[in-house]
Amino acid sequence: MKTDPVALPADWPEDWTRAARAGVCLHCGNELTRYWKPADGPFCCRGCQGVWELIHAASLERFYNLKPTTTSPAPTLRPDSFAWLDRIVEEREAAAPGDRVLRLDLDIQGVHCAACVWLIEELFRRQAAGVQIRLNPALGKVELAWDTGRGDLKAFLTELERFGYRLGPARKGVQRHSRSLIMRMAIAIAMAMNVMMFSVSVYLGLEEGLLYRFFGWLSFGMATVSLIAGGGVFYRGALAGLRRGVLHLDVPIALGMTLAYAGSVYAFLTGGMEATYFDSLCAFIALMLVGRWAQEHILERNRNSLLESSGAENLTVKRVRAGRLEAVGAAEVVLGDELWIAPGDLLPVRGLLLRRSTEAALDWITGESGQVAFAPGDAIPAGAFNATGQGFAVAAAENFVDSRLNDLLRTTSIADEQFRPQWWHRIAGWYVGAVLVAAAGGFLLWAGRDLTQALETTIAILVVTCPCALGLATPLAEELTHHRLRRAGVFVRKPSFMEKALAVRRILLDKTGTLTMGRLVLDDDSAAALTALPARARAVLRHMTARSNHPVSACVAAALGPVRSDEPAVTGEDADSLREIAGRGLELVLPDGVWRLGRPAFAAGRGDEAQAAEGLTEAGAEGLTVLTRDGQTLLRVSPAEEFKADAAGEIAALRAAGYELHLLSGDAQAKVDRAAVALGLPPERAEGDLDPEAKAARVRALDRRDTLMVGDGLNDSPSFAAAWCAATPAVDRPVLPGKADFFFLGDGIAAIGRSLWEARRLRRVVRDNLVLAIVYNVAAIAFCAAGLVTPVAAAVFMPASSIGVVSLTAVRMARGSSWK
Repeated sequence: MKTDPVALPADWPEDWTRAARAGVCLHCGNELTRYWKPADGPFCCRGCQGVWELIHAASLERFYNLKPTTTSPAPTLRPDSFAWLDRIVEEREAAAPGDRVLRLDLDIQGVHCAACVWLIEELFRRQAAGVQIRLNPALGKVELAWDTGRGDLKAFLTELERFGYRLGPARKGVQRHSRSLIMRMAIAIAMAMNVMMFSVSVYLGLEEGLLYRFFGWLSFGMATVSLIAGGGVFYRGALAGLRRGVLHLDVPIALGMTLAYAGSVYAFLTGGMEATYFDSLCAFIALMLVGRWAQEHILERNRNSLLESSGAENLTVKRVRAGRLEAVGAAEVVLGDELWIAPGDLLPVRGLLLRRSTEAALDWITGESGQVAFAPGDAIPAGAFNATGQGFAVAAAENFVDSRLNDLLRTTSIADEQFRPQWWHRIAGWYVGAVLVAAAGGFLLWAGRDLTQALETTIAILVVTCPCALGLATPLAEELTHHRLRRAGVFVRKPSFMEKALAVRRILLDKTGTLTMGRLVLDDDSAAALTALPARARAVLRHMTARSNHPVSACVAAALGPVRSDEPAVTGEDADSLREIAGRGLELVLPDGVWRLGRPAFAAGRGDEAQAAEGLTEAGAEGLTVLTRDGQTLLRVSPAEEFKADAAGEIAALRAAGYELHLLSGDAQAKVDRAAVALGLPPERAEGDLDPEAKAARVRALDRRDTLMVGDGLNDSPSFAAAWCAATPAVDRPVLPGKADFFFLGDGIAAIGRSLWEARRLRRVVRDNLVLAIVYNVAAIAFCAAGLVTPVAAAVFMPASSIGVVSLTAVRMARGSSWK
């Protein structure tokens, strides 16, 4: 998207103006959407802007010299309390008391390129306590040694978190299959290169002598090594398919390798190298292994981009025992335990609040936006998140095994179990059958006249009809598709998604966190009232909101903007006497009066009874915040949820593309109705007040093996299990991405349309490749049946066809439009 230079602020730095005019994000290099505004700066999302500012503040600009032109957007992460680290440290200290150097093997998420590695290593190098760090970005793992006597490891992890990197306990297993595949591929490629070099000498005239025999035995030995090292992958696949009664693509590959090897060995031992297919066989094995590796490694890389978690094993909580805090796993919590929920922690079980009032965010567990107030003795539900700046104590009212949170964490999707590959594998089955029939026909055609020619014809058909369109070009197309998506911040985790996406007709959207930014904004009338506020009132309001972590306070503080020259500073002994009353508001007693900011009844100094008598119930007052001095109203503002900038436009584009969209939320129906109006959704497709089970029931009722569920809270976990496929923007906790088909970064929802569009684009490219493959194979079979394809011709045609279809695929995938 090119930006009109006239619309850009004149005081912008040159690099800002250059990036905006080019229509790309200054940090990640992705395109700025059509919803971008100059007020956002030349950045595609908050995460990119925040990380760009941090990099320049820390003089780490070399990051931009090392990073690729385009990379994934930077995520915005919720603060972690690092309770899991306390548990690890306690275990290490018990194992090695007195050892100041803490050596840890951890998982890491957010590392995408060499620039990320350099940035993390440079930040670590600047730490006095840093002893050693080693990163493996491919596996998402880090090894570090930290001198606990010279620095706080949590402070360093917090700094990394601000840059978009999150560390956690080591949960990722070693990908033995992937490593084995790489080793087999390397052996096969090495054998192929050497055997082809030996064969060239024969094709150019070497017919006899010691060197001729030596090259022949070397080719025989290397082909044998290649068959043993690389062929096992396809033999296992073919046997597994035959046991299930499926003509798997590995069947003709395995059969072709076997017959080509057997025929070549017979020809070599009875004649010479001229009638062998050793070179074609080795090249064939190498190419098929490259295709198989390409299919697997990008998905593995995407899975390694996040912390591994299947549920409760990553949840840690602080338990009070004998007056001391100990970090324990959530699974160890039992009825009656006293728990301390620090800022940033989740409550793993239902708990009774002890001692003082507090607030907690329930959006992750219920979908309800905003914070909920609790008084001592109230029951706080499992999954509540402490988003305040202070911790609170609860008494566990249940064992973790009986917790609602545990139930939600254990929900699993049955969609993958029910999924059966459709058009792609049907075509592969047809291809396998056609090749086998053609090979049998070629054998029968010559068997009555020349048995040797019959065998050569059969082998030639199986070798020349190399399934490159299926075994090599298609994995390449998938690899390039995943690369395009990954570069745009979309990470596909499940190999079945690209085919399941073709069936999607209904898109089911959660509201809070999925379509909203997770923060509040003021409407135009409220902003105008704030601007007109007298200088003294503005100063006091700024003083109060700057000292509160409540979302409403943060919203008002941001709307106040920079300090005006006429605002008097709030000073004196009373300036720090601010009280925050959970669920009500803020109170500050100053010499010129009692200032209050909060709900109307609280701000006016009246109780709930007086509010009800006025006809102003809590429901009616929801969203209205009042500033008073001695009960006199000075300001009324109505903070509201901020929708993502592209939400309405993307929803309209998806509906125009033929998708049926529904809004399903655990938030109040009144809020959901307002959201539907703002987003342009029909009211009958906007449903609120849905608990996790009710939302999952609606998904099951709507699903016809054609739904995509998009959500960000643990309350969406049952819905993910019920939907055909699922996606999430929630990368700050690993549980939900682990259940999703794909996750995405950034401040928008364009990833939904982009992923569906790319799936259809992939199908078009694969379909066209198959048409070309059919034409080529029909011609090749005809020549083979006529006895015209010699081993030399096979050695030319097979790699030439492979190179042709792969090149065409690469060109087509690199060009073309994208989802807008």
